Amino acid sequence: QALTDSLEGVPEAIALAVVRDWHADVFKSESDPDPQTSVSTSLEARVRRRFEVAGLQARIPPELADRLESGGLSVRDWRLETSQVAGLEQPEQIITRVRTSADATIGHMLKSDDGKATLVMVELSTEFFGRNNAATVERIERLVIGEPEEMRTRPPELHEEMPAGLDVAVSGTATVGRDMRKAAAESARRIDWVTILLVLVLLAAIYRAPVLAVIPLLTVAVAVFVALRSLAMMADAGWLDLFSGSKVYVTVILYGAGVDYCMFLMARYKEELDNGATVEEAISISVERVGTALAASAGTTIVGIGMMCFAEFGKFKQAGLAMSLSLVFVLAAAVTFTPAVLRLVGRWAFWPNVRTERVSIGRGWLSPTSLVARLMQKDFSRGVWERVGRSLIERPGTIMLGSIAVMLPFAVIAILCFENRSYGLLTELPQDDPSVVGARALQEHFPPGQTGPITVLVDAVGLNFREPQGREAIETLAQRLMARKDELHIADIRSIADPLGMTATSQKKLAEMKITERAEARRRAQSYYVSDVGALDGHVTRLDVVFRDDPFTPEAMGNFERLRAAVRQELPEALQPFKDDFAGGPAGADAHLHYLGATPSIRDLKAVTGRDQQNVNALVLLGVLLVLVVLLKRVAVSVYLIVSVFFSYLVTLGVTFTVFWALDPAGFVGLDWKVPMFLFTILIAVGEDYNIYLVTRIEEEQLRHGPIGGITEALAKTGKIISSCGLIMAGTFSSLLAASLAGMQQLGFALAFGVLLDTFVVRPILVPAWLILLHSGRFGRFGKWLGAQEAPRRPRLAKETVEVGTDAA
Repeated sequence: QALTDSLEGVPEAIALAVVRDWHADVFKSESDPDPQTSVSTSLEARVRRRFEVAGLQARIPPELADRLESGGLSVRDWRLETSQVAGLEQPEQIITRVRTSADATIGHMLKSDDGKATLVMVELSTEFFGRNNAATVERIERLVIGEPEEMRTRPPELHEEMPAGLDVAVSGTATVGRDMRKAAAESARRIDWVTILLVLVLLAAIYRAPVLAVIPLLTVAVAVFVALRSLAMMADAGWLDLFSGSKVYVTVILYGAGVDYCMFLMARYKEELDNGATVEEAISISVERVGTALAASAGTTIVGIGMMCFAEFGKFKQAGLAMSLSLVFVLAAAVTFTPAVLRLVGRWAFWPNVRTERVSIGRGWLSPTSLVARLMQKDFSRGVWERVGRSLIERPGTIMLGSIAVMLPFAVIAILCFENRSYGLLTELPQDDPSVVGARALQEHFPPGQTGPITVLVDAVGLNFREPQGREAIETLAQRLMARKDELHIADIRSIADPLGMTATSQKKLAEMKITERAEARRRAQSYYVSDVGALDGHVTRLDVVFRDDPFTPEAMGNFERLRAAVRQELPEALQPFKDDFAGGPAGADAHLHYLGATPSIRDLKAVTGRDQQNVNALVLLGVLLVLVVLLKRVAVSVYLIVSVFFSYLVTLGVTFTVFWALDPAGFVGLDWKVPMFLFTILIAVGEDYNIYLVTRIEEEQLRHGPIGGITEALAKTGKIISSCGLIMAGTFSSLLAASLAGMQQLGFALAFGVLLDTFVVRPILVPAWLILLHSGRFGRFGKWLGAQEAPRRPRLAKETVEVGTDAA
């Protein structure tokens, strides 16, 4: 506090330079100078020299030398303050000021009205999410909370234990940012291991062949390694930007999509071996016939996710670019690395069901008549999908409408609750994190808005706020706003007119002050609330508005919008005309109004991400539709596929809202703001993959079995592999549930449920049912326009001819 008082009014850069000089020259020496003479003289000389170096000799505050010469600064106070921050990483660049209840300017505001709590504010020069904050926050925690390993480095004055009954907590935006980064890193580590374990277990259960289960995992691991290293090199070269959570999204999408690609390739490989091909022939045919479908599938996903590159918000743009570029690597690995490994392992890929060239299981390690062999050969799922196909032929309209009716309420919930999103940082963190615990402790004694006041910055060219007219204008504005405090949910307003606040407690404290103390408080407030920078000197002032609500809640954003409207209505004539940095104003306005703080930032975030949601959603739908039209060459079918997946997105969003509300009805304020965007982009792109696999196989089977029979035959043949891929994809996305951040948990549940919904409802029921209605003539004269077939497009071909045609999967 002595340091703060002595350097009051000194520009920040000069004050920091003095701190560096003093620490280097005095406190690293063996002996201390005299506290009442040489210290003051030394500090004064240092300040003057730094002013001279900066060319600001004329701006040295006259009272500065008087305070120094009066002996107001002691070595002991200065040594205590310095020793507390000396061990911090670059303290002169991070910690700019420490304010306590003894602060003559705002000290009163740091004490709670109930007299049971006080705040110590450590002001930093960095952004709240900056990397450098972590070391500073952690060392402050160890210092004030008293962990044993830190006790040795404490100054002698702090060696005593904390008094009994005194609770100390650390919070604030920098602590929140540290906890967010820490939780994101921890979540990434958990997700990596959980993803690998889930995929390995699911592959082993599906294939019942250890080697065959490892091949997709090995392929994707190589692709993820290469993709992440490539993205890092591109970021280092300045070609793209990446945020800290990019690795999580890239890893999850690559494991989900990459394993799918490998499974489709290996399924066709197994089919060709069963048809009598050698290992080399089976690999060649599989790559040739499945490669086109895989490229189309990956192209759909790349185009869909890549549309996020057109977002305004940096995180969406960076995530879209990173994921879409990474998919190129996993596609290349699936069609090159996987076939190469299959060729190397040969018949051992199916161990313990070992295959030899042109020979099925009878020549393997197991007897073909054994129970285990018969179970391994049995395709239990084909019978299920055949029964589903027969039911669809008998009652396609009933089943389709019944399925839609069951899902429709959740789609309605999604539409009604779409704007209910959580932008709170504290709600996303685990509730036992230090920043959350500290915030709860603070809110027990202070208004919740104390954690993030809104600053109204008034920039008036023709008004000087150090003069009576300027102060009166601000005082009038503050009084008019405070008169509407109940309507606006305002707890307090602090300004140059009322530096201690406008509450009854603050006014009582001000009245109890001596005249000289009151004058000193106003003088200090002037330096705090009025700018002294260059041409802005005296023409810019601030009002700090403290709300009653948490600054990160939807209620706070509503309060902020009402505050803006109220400021425009209550602005004194001296500040007219004005220009609002949000709403605009008359050209050449004399006063400019700007709003800073957590709530305005969240409001901006909501506005930007809202525009991104609309624009990116439209681009994703259009891009995926164009890919489907080019691939299928059937506009009506392509449009229906898009509509069906979009409907499943709404249903998934509604189910996610319902589930997480049911888990915490009282505390749930909405889904994390990132969930709708990532869910839509990934679900639309990935969901269409399964539709592409099914529809392309339907077109192939219709050549053999007719318009209706081809649908059910394709459903039976692709049911197992697509269902398996859906389970793998859902399992991969569900690994996000292992994250400690609530937003990732919500996204993991939503993606997993959405993929399962596409796999077991949209793809096997809604799509085939609609195609059966179309090809059976239920749409009347519109059927032909929609692409209906009344008979096979070409005669049924011999088996030998069909096998050289294009096959999708």
